[in-house]
Amino acid sequence: MSKPISISVLSVRFCLAVIFLLLGNRAWATYPGQNGRIAFVGNFTGTWQVYTINPDGTDLLQVTNLPATQLFPADWFPNYSPDGQQIAFSHDMTGAVELYLINVDGTGLTQVTHDDAENLFPQWSPDGTHILFSAQYIGDRFDFHHLATIRPDGTDRQVITNGLFDDYSPEYTIDARQIVFSSSRGNLISALWTMNSDGSHKKRITEPALEAGAVDVSPDGHHMVFINQANTELPSNLVVSNLDGTHRKNLTERGQFIDPVYSPNGQKIVFSGASTEGDPLNLYTMNSDGSARTLLLACPNSCWVPSWGSKP
Repeated sequence: MSKPISISVLSVRFCLAVIFLLLGNRAWATYPGQNGRIAFVGNFTGTWQVYTINPDGTDLLQVTNLPATQLFPADWFPNYSPDGQQIAFSHDMTGAVELYLINVDGTGLTQVTHDDAENLFPQWSPDGTHILFSAQYIGDRFDFHHLATIRPDGTDRQVITNGLFDDYSPEYTIDARQIVFSSSRGNLISALWTMNSDGSHKKRITEPALEAGAVDVSPDGHHMVFINQANTELPSNLVVSNLDGTHRKNLTERGQFIDPVYSPNGQKIVFSGASTEGDPLNLYTMNSDGSARTLLLACPNSCWVPSWGSKP
């Protein structure tokens, strides 16, 4: 049985949620396929839930119908399975923050993790056999977030990073040989790193001044899109670069633009954004070169953390 979460732990969780929001440190790989629906977290009925919508802004559907949560809405992190049939996400309905799966039609809700960890950032492996995520073990000496993997049925949990720093927002490259992730390693606010899928050969690929996060690897495996916070209070630009962090290009002007994710065909990017600080975050799409920005959905209470699924 999960232990009740203390007020102090909730306070720590809220502070971490704010840090993650400001840095935009969330990521979901998009795997190749035909463009399907876009999942996100929104509040249209009084509670935060997972929704999906067509890429043209039609047919808004509510997927989950879960109890009100103390979890920050951006910390649900919905992520489509490679075949577009399921969505993984985080929720605290048991008291602890656990990983769950649900079918895209709202059926088959299944709890994946069963522990006292704060399990966040679920990310499917390209073959759909594992989920990569970040876990903060409540009660550890320092309560840092480390990366781990688990099978969708909850078995074979493996921890692949450790240390006195936070590793979060992980995703596989399309060949599953490497993982790109955000980290505070080196006492940085945030930087992007790569490593082998077993946790070996870690390498920082963005300089500290960028305070980079929210990385998503393109379906062809050649590029990535991420946040360049650049020492500002809010994320300033969405940036595209080679997978090693070189040849960067800004895709947006200064504003509150977060959570960039490629479409399965690699031609579009969906993201949350607002041009003015304090405005609700709406959903937008644009071409992968930054052109043709289009409002997908206006969200009175903000829309968070989109994930673009393949057509089943």
